[in-house]
Parts: sequence; C-alpha cells; structure tokens
Amino acid sequence: MNAKQVKKDIWWVGVKDWNLVEFHGYSTPRGSTYNSYLIMDDKITLVDGVKHYLSDEMIARVKSVTDFSKIAYVVVNHVEMDHSGNIPEVMKLAPQAVIITNAAGKRALDEHFDTSNWQFQIIKTGDTVSIGKRTLSFVTTPMLHWPDSMMTYIAEEKLLLSNDGFGQHYCTDALFVKEAPFDVVMDEAKRYYANILFPYGAQAQKALNTAHDLNLDIEMIAPSHGCIWQGEEVKKILDNYCRWSSGENQGKAVVVYDTMWGATAKMAEVVTSVFEDAGIPVVKRCLSMAHISDVITDFMDAKYVAIGTPTLNNELFPRVAAFVTYMKGLQPKNKKAFAFASYGWKPGVVNQIQAVYEQLGWETIPPFEEKYTPKADVLEKLKEHVKTIIA
Repeated sequence: MNAKQVKKDIWWVGVKDWNLVEFHGYSTPRGSTYNSYLIMDDKITLVDGVKHYLSDEMIARVKSVTDFSKIAYVVVNHVEMDHSGNIPEVMKLAPQAVIITNAAGKRALDEHFDTSNWQFQIIKTGDTVSIGKRTLSFVTTPMLHWPDSMMTYIAEEKLLLSNDGFGQHYCTDALFVKEAPFDVVMDEAKRYYANILFPYGAQAQKALNTAHDLNLDIEMIAPSHGCIWQGEEVKKILDNYCRWSSGENQGKAVVVYDTMWGATAKMAEVVTSVFEDAGIPVVKRCLSMAHISDVITDFMDAKYVAIGTPTLNNELFPRVAAFVTYMKGLQPKNKKAFAFASYGWKPGVVNQIQAVYEQLGWETIPPFEEKYTPKADVLEKLKEHVKTIIA
C-alpha cells in the first residue's frame, strides 16, 4: 500500500473506505476516503489521522515513504474520530513527534485519549511553524463543524489542507478531481455541505473571509474526504461555498411527504402541480423512497418547502417525524414554507411541523389538513391555498 504523490515531497497517505454506506444518518452510497498527508521536509510532518480500524493501511503508506521515528510533527486539524481515531497508534510509533493543534483540539484529544506522554504545540489563527523549506500556517475554523476544527496552509506550495471544508464522501481510485467525473465530485461536495455543514453557514463565511484577509494564495485544496481540487476547480468550489454558506437559493420548490393510504400523496401531487403551473422548478420526494440526506440536499436550492404527513397514533408519520428532526438540526435558512396533513379522527398533528418552521424563522402560511381522502373541492381549496405562498 504505497503513498501517492500530491506535490513534490508531499504525499497522500490516507485510506479508502469503500464499504461506508452511512455517516451519522447521512447516506454515503459512494463510500468515502480519510485523507492524511505526509510532508517530507527538514522536519517531516504528518497531517491528520484516519479511523482506527483502517490504521494499518495508513501506517503502511507512511512507511512506504519514511519511518515513523523520523516524524517531527503531527498536525491534528480535527479530533472527530474519522480524523483522529488512530492518533494514539501514530503516537506510539512516533513518540518523539510534537502534536500541533489549537486549544480546543488539545482539550478534545485529552478528553478522548490518554495524552499524558504526548507533546503539544498550541497554535491560533495566523501562527506559523517552519518545517524547513516550507512554512505551515494555520486558520482556526471553530464550529466548521466542531469547536476544534482548523485548516493548515503551506504558502510555498499554495496548498490548503482544508480538513472537512470542501470535502466529499466519495471513494474512488482518483486522487484529484480532474481524474474523476466533475459533476459527480461537485454533487458529492454539495451533498456533504448539506448534510454536514448546513448549520454552519456563518462560520463558513467567516473562514472564507479569514482566508481572504490573510491573503492566502490557493492553487490546490486537499480536503480530509474525497478528491483534491486544483487549478480552475479551486475557484469553482470556492464560489459554490460562498453561495451555499450565504443561504442564497435558486428559487426552486421541494415537496416532501409520506403517505399511508394515498390521501397525503394526492395532496402532495396537487401541491406540486401548483408550483409547476407557476413555472417554479419543483421536486417531489416521498420519504418511503427517498433518503433524508438526498432530500435535505434539495433544500440547498429551494426557496419554497412543503412538507406533508399522514397522522398515525395522533402523531406525525414516523418517516416524516425523522425527516423534520433531521431538517431542524441542519437549520436551513431563508425558506417560505407550509405544512399539510391528512388525519382520521383527530386533527392538529400538522402543527408540529409548523412549530419547527417557526423555530427556524421561516416565512409561512397556515397549515392545511383534511380528514380522510380529500375530495375534488378540497383539492381545489388546497390549490388556492398553495398559491398564497407564491404570491
């Protein structure tokens, strides 16, 4: 298992997780990679670790380039277990190495592992560490998406080791974006942002502004997951992150629903038709068929959101309840929304969806609900109701 060259004397020593199909409830049908980078310089530096069960593969790649006894620094950009799970094993092999991280990273490492014999160098944004021909500089990015998150920049290489930023849960033989289908990589980057970073738009904007203020000249972005961006691709992913993190949408509509005996499905069809007739691009997602991580990605481009549910045991239908909980945690912004529902003997469950809309600060119209199967006249009333959110 050999390392792969990123730039002269800079090596990818990460691992590929072909079998990963789920990450914190987020569907990852294309697997993922955990990217670690080895910088060969006067002071050899290893940047980030991998999940513990893939440690042997990473260690073999490092050993294909150098011996662990020669590593001077281990940079920990993020302490989440997909990045630091094997750091204890790395430190057993390289006890002489100094861990470079920020104060929050040090606290998190202390809380996860026995760090009593580890050496640390604590940095903050703007700090630099010379490793010989190259200088490492650091940008802390708290809550993008953990308190300890940070990025490492190498000015001499115009290379940003961006941690979770600009990543994709995408496993491929390709090391670079240019070696893979571009639309697939960008789609996975978008899905990654929607399912991991959606709540942290303000922090993403701050990180982008900090990089600008520090005059970082970036020709290559090497994230912790997926493929490496370079050349014109860098501008494209940076432009998309600016748009995604700003909350700007594409004016589209998303209709999300589930159904028991078809009543809510009939209502969803009518809701969808109103958007179509108004010339608004719309997607309709039934939660019995669509995974919640794909549905939430649709929200990235959506101005309008409509969620429909049947009533089961006086509660939201389970898949709808799960999606609403997932959506609330990811906190999409700047939406216009309404909820609709069918019920049998007790109305009102639709108000649970309405309450979440209000918590998120979305613009709404009153919810719409109907007992049992909606008749033609009711569906006409629903059409007129939906039109009020478009007006």
